[in-house]
Amino acid sequence: MNDKNSYLSPFPRRLRLLIDETRVSQQEIADHVGVTRQAVSHWKDGKTIPDCFSFKKLAEFFKVPLEYLYGDTESKVRENQALVDSLGFSDFSVQKLQHWAKLPFFGMLFTELLSQIIDTDDFNSFMIQAQSVVEEYAEHQLDLEQIGVRLYHEDDEIQARARHEVGRQARALGIRTIRTENLTAFYRQRAMESIGQSLNEVAKQYYEKHRERLIEERLEGGETDTE
Repeated sequence: MNDKNSYLSPFPRRLRLLIDETRVSQQEIADHVGVTRQAVSHWKDGKTIPDCFSFKKLAEFFKVPLEYLYGDTESKVRENQALVDSLGFSDFSVQKLQHWAKLPFFGMLFTELLSQIIDTDDFNSFMIQAQSVVEEYAEHQLDLEQIGVRLYHEDDEIQARARHEVGRQARALGIRTIRTENLTAFYRQRAMESIGQSLNEVAKQYYEKHRERLIEERLEGGETDTE
């Protein structure tokens, strides 16, 4: 493995990231692990790798799973690994879900509400439209960068060909050459409509399921207010 590949391999990349995030010095790491500062510098640059004992001490120092240092998981929290690895959630997303799982909401939990939203067909439409927003944005940005370089070329002929390419692509897509924000507006609107329909369906199901209890609670509240 050459120096560039070693520098970009999972362990040194994650060690550098952890150092940046925690703002600790290489000497602090070295003191905890029981090695020289130069050894930590070599690990960070991908020139050498720690032995098993040092790996364990590093994980202990940064409070992350060994698997994170190895590059086998994206999770820095052992309890989150299953969800992060199987579903692709971030640690922050898992923490949010865990927080919502404890919050009551009209006789149910927020996570139950989220589950019901995901279960609807309209949520599928929302995800498809959301994907379209990202794809459209990325494609248009790539087109702008590729053509933009030639639009400002010192050679007039290259500029002319670039302008022609802009027009050709616009006609092929059936759209005008407009700002990226406007290009994705259609997909954003469709996505919002889909999630709105999904929420309406969930609200309807919730009301039908809990109607009797809600009426009873309202009546009890009304009786209390009149007393």
